Amino acid sequence: MSIILGIDPGSRTTGYGLIEVTKTKQVYVDSGCIRIVKPNESLP
Repeated sequence: MSIILGIDPGSRTTGYGLIEVTKTKQVYVDSGCIRIVKPNESLP
């Protein structure tokens, strides 16, 4: 069994996803996003 972390980098929001992989199947574990600035705030 392996757990794979996928990352989608972005300038304002970074997405991630986790799946669990075995020899016969792939199972969704979790996904979400991390925001580094408030939605209406500009980047430095």
